[in-house]
Amino acid sequence: MKKQRPVNLDLSTINLPAAGKASILHRVSGVMMFFAVGILIWTLSVSLSSEAGFNSVKECLDGGFFKFIMWGIISALTYHFVGGIRHLIMDLGHLEEKGSGQTSAKFVIALWIILSVVAGVWLW
Repeated sequence: MKKQRPVNLDLSTINLPAAGKASILHRVSGVMMFFAVGILIWTLSVSLSSEAGFNSVKECLDGGFFKFIMWGIISALTYHFVGGIRHLIMDLGHLEEKGSGQTSAKFVIALWIILSVVAGVWLW
């Protein structure tokens, strides 16, 4: 028996609530941190290899592109940390209602934006 169900392939028309956006951002930040570990380990390895390696990493850190990469890593870490605290609070049985869940999600996203701007100003 075939069921005709509506299929929405236009992702721009989907309007998620704040809690849904917060959940997706938490997963995306986790994936970004997974790849960031490779960059950070490579940077640490090169900087500890010799004095010339340290100086080359230091020169890279002075460049705008590398600062942007570091800002992305710091931003992902910040969101994952703040979102993780929200999830832990929810696991304890708080903020599970629809209204408080939406409010806490909006708060987490707003706090992340503020902390990301502060990190960007600090890097540059």
